[in-house]
Formats: sequence, C-alpha cells, structure tokens
Amino acid sequence: MNESRSRTRRGTEPMTQQPPDLSFTAFHQMNRPTYVHYAETFLHNRHDAEEAIDSAFEQLLRTWDKVLLTENPAGYAWILMRNKVTDHGRARNRRPPLLDDEAFNTLALRDAVDPYGQITESLALMRAMRQLTERQLDVMVMTYLHGLKAPEVADALGITSATVRSTVRHATRRLRAILGPDRTMEGRR
Repeated sequence: MNESRSRTRRGTEPMTQQPPDLSFTAFHQMNRPTYVHYAETFLHNRHDAEEAIDSAFEQLLRTWDKVLLTENPAGYAWILMRNKVTDHGRARNRRPPLLDDEAFNTLALRDAVDPYGQITESLALMRAMRQLTERQLDVMVMTYLHGLKAPEVADALGITSATVRSTVRHATRRLRAILGPDRTMEGRR
C-alpha cells in the first residue's frame, strides 16, 4: 500500500485529488463567515474580503498538517488571515486600512439624538482605535463593531474568553486615556 502511494506521489500514476481533511473542512465552514466579515471592515468591499480570505484558506489547506501540529492552530490561522487582509489592501494600492468609515455605521449613530455630534465622537473613537495593539484592535472590532460575544471572538482568534475580556478591559482603558476622561465607549460625554 505504501508503494502505491509513493508511485502516485512521484507521478507514475495519475493523481486523484484528495478531498480536504475533514478537520480543515469543519474549520473553514466554522470560521470563514467571521473572517470575511472582519476583512470587510478593513477592505471595504465584500469581493476583496472574500478574495483575501480565500487566499488565506488556500494557504492553510496547503500546510494544514503542519498547522495542526502548532500549539494553537486557530491563532495561527487568525494571524495568517489578518496578514492576507493587510497584503490584499496593499496589493490594491490602497492606503492602509482605516476604520473611519465605520464611524458612520454604528449603533450609536443610529440611536443618536445629535447625529452630527455622534459622528464627531465616532470618528475620534475610530482614530483612537488605530493606536491599539493588533490584538486589541481585533478584539474591539469583533466585539463592538461586529457584535460578537467573548466566546465567539475567542474561537476566531484562538484565545480564551478570559483573554478576550482582559483585552477589552485594557483596550478600553487605552482608548479612555487617548480620548480623555469625559468620553465613554458609546461616544457620549
């Protein structure tokens, strides 16, 4: 049996395409929607987001056996995905992804008594978010812009729910320090 496998790999027999590992298929089905949504935040269109994420999954599939041997496959996949999103934006000769557009698509703005004041607050918040660490930014985007719960964020990033909650606390403190004590995360003074 090993002999026939090696002949197939050397190309002496026609290769049949192996179906993806079931663990990869499950991982892909479970994470692709979250990854695409995240990518859309930074690439500003669904097509580019899907292209970047599909490229990340293609790379993961090629090295899936090695990925599974890493200490944290989900964390590895998240970093690869984030890097593909950044690379995709650069390849399209775009400025570094900005969150400013997200300021106009927030729950706070939809419920605001003073929409103009809320836009100003939201823009300040989005600019301040660019000063967070990558993990803090990822957690805050997924928690506050995408409305995911800590366990969902944890699963996507390959970290624990406790780490998500801690990261939110630290990021919130950092944002308050940047924005000043009179502002809250909801954008009200």
